[in-house]
Amino acid sequence: MIQFKRFLVFPVYLLNFIQYIIGGKTYYPEKKQKSKIVILKDQIFNYIRYGKVERYYYMYGLDVLRGSDYSAYVNYVPFMKRRNYLNYESHPYNNSCAILRNKFYFAVVAKSLNIPTPKILFYYLNSKLYRIEEGNTSLIESTFEDIIKLENNTLFCKQVDGECGENVFKLRIFEHQLYVKDKRIEPAELELLIKQGNYIFQEAIEQHKEMSMLNPSSINTMRLITIRNKEGGISLFPSILRIGTNGSFVDNTSQGGIAVGINMETGKLLKYGFQKPAFGTKVESHPNSNINFSNFLIPFFQQAVQLALYFHSFLSDIHSIGWDIAITENGPTFIEGNDNWEINGPQVCHGGLKKLIKEYMDL
Repeated sequence: MIQFKRFLVFPVYLLNFIQYIIGGKTYYPEKKQKSKIVILKDQIFNYIRYGKVERYYYMYGLDVLRGSDYSAYVNYVPFMKRRNYLNYESHPYNNSCAILRNKFYFAVVAKSLNIPTPKILFYYLNSKLYRIEEGNTSLIESTFEDIIKLENNTLFCKQVDGECGENVFKLRIFEHQLYVKDKRIEPAELELLIKQGNYIFQEAIEQHKEMSMLNPSSINTMRLITIRNKEGGISLFPSILRIGTNGSFVDNTSQGGIAVGINMETGKLLKYGFQKPAFGTKVESHPNSNINFSNFLIPFFQQAVQLALYFHSFLSDIHSIGWDIAITENGPTFIEGNDNWEINGPQVCHGGLKKLIKEYMDL
């Protein structure tokens, strides 16, 4: 009955999402493509089975004739359901996901475990601003005028429960003035900008010079994935590096960034980087810095891996975590952890991961 209802509404769905079905552009122009009829049939099958078309169809290379093995890729819908069940639905009253979902909680826990994380200077909670002082366990009520006193500084303002780089902006303090996107604003305007949510004000980190060479305008972060294995330990899962482009200060692929696979043994990048269809396709080098991906080795990679495994070991009720990790001159810095990480990026960069997902998640 459910599949029949899906079939009835498919024509409307088709019109709304035609770009994902037959209007997409190939990521593999050097290979022969399937016909549009075959692509349409594939997507109708996806819709009937999962209730959605495969938005990553072209990024996975599923449009290529005798190309990617369709059966090797796990669809996001069953993956998401299984991930959610293992991470919190199977134990809703004993859950560490709240630590990952709240950027303030995350920073507090990370600091208690001696995990490097960006310093929080202010916390906007329930329409009040608090100053965070080193060594002081109390929240100190503050004003937006106090932010101006951080002369010649740059802060990242983040909604504590924000995702995918949304509700994040850079705040620059220079010569007793506040600037957002190079526009001067008053303290009252800053308060108005964030009054609809709770925010943290984090001190900007200075990334490793080699990471900055990839793209200097953004902090280029690893999405390092750790996952519990059947023996009760924690394993490393195929992961990616995200790199900003075109002057953007965020590296998220939803905002135009590039995702590149990582060799999980060496920390070297794989050959190709991938952008979402709205921004490009696949490239072998960064479009702005021209650095070739396959020649790039991530500094402190093994240290980042060990810290991620260590951090995950304290969150015993979370099955899998996608960590966002920056690299500074002194080593890894943990930006955040995500229990709702997505399989799409790793599959785009590493190929189909259904076999591994089945092994770790019994999917």
